Amino acid sequence: MSKRRDILMAMPFLAAAGASSAAEEADETIYIPAKQLETDRKFIVDFMDEFSFAMLITAKGGVRCTNVPTLLDREAEGWGKVWWHIATGNHHNDIFDGTAECTVVFHGPHGYISPNWYHTKNAVPTWNFAVVHATGKPQRINDDEAFAQSLKRLVAQNEGRYGGGTNWDFNKLPDSYLKGMRQGIVAYEMKIENVEAKFKLGHDRASADREGLLKGLKAGRKERTFIEMTNAYYARLK
Repeated sequence: MSKRRDILMAMPFLAAAGASSAAEEADETIYIPAKQLETDRKFIVDFMDEFSFAMLITAKGGVRCTNVPTLLDREAEGWGKVWWHIATGNHHNDIFDGTAECTVVFHGPHGYISPNWYHTKNAVPTWNFAVVHATGKPQRINDDEAFAQSLKRLVAQNEGRYGGGTNWDFNKLPDSYLKGMRQGIVAYEMKIENVEAKFKLGHDRASADREGLLKGLKAGRKERTFIEMTNAYYARLK
């Protein structure tokens, strides 16, 4: 466990400048300048909960990445736990042995920032984004009932958020069918030992620049939405 992690876990509400100076002398999973370091626990946990589709990254035996929907269990203190499941054929199952470290990357919206949007004239383009890295050691869940309940919570959370509709009910599926489905996936729970939150949103710029940035984002070119990308991909299959 790195010095940076020890400090952030012991004092999660450190002032940005203090946390940055400690980070400069220690290992880290992401570079975070002092002005971009977020330490507000509730704000960070809310972010992880909102942007719950995350990337699992490990380095044991070579770098491996897996993208998964996650379920966050909050706790009164600390950072809580994060739950996910992966296919039985995923080689991450060979790595998640309870001792291997994993960084879960929660990525929020991002976008190109044009210097034309700033009031300040001496400026260059950049890319703004928000991201949280949560690190710990995943533990496999062998209790099938606990596995089933977590899956039910994950489905309920996302059906509620994304408006799946009313014609399908997870609770009405036969137990035998659901148990068979669970045999094709493996569940994990990870106690979050360390969190690194980077919010690069231009908030360190002058007020006039921030106002111009917001106007530029509102009027600028938008990336394809999920439905637009899906529709275009389907068109390739025809």
